[in-house]
Amino acid sequence: MALNIAALVVLIIVTGCVIYMLVLLGGLPGRIAVQRGHRQADAIRIMGWLGLLTGGIVWAVALVWAYIIPKPAPPAAPPEEPASAAAN
Repeated sequence: MALNIAALVVLIIVTGCVIYMLVLLGGLPGRIAVQRGHRQADAIRIMGWLGLLTGGIVWAVALVWAYIIPKPAPPAAPPEEPASAAAN
């Protein structure tokens, strides 16, 4: 009887550790993106959590994406005036 109780306690502790690790790993790409000031940190956070549901493939992509800081877009050129407006 005591061995059954000890086995149950160990099972509960191991289950709790597994759940804790899943929560820790699921939020890791999002936390990294926020710390690095990534513009798409919310998308990375969602992708990290969805990655746990897809077996880790999407999670790995989210982790790489969190470390890549996108280059800023070049400033847009001002719109040109139409030829008819310039003639008036």
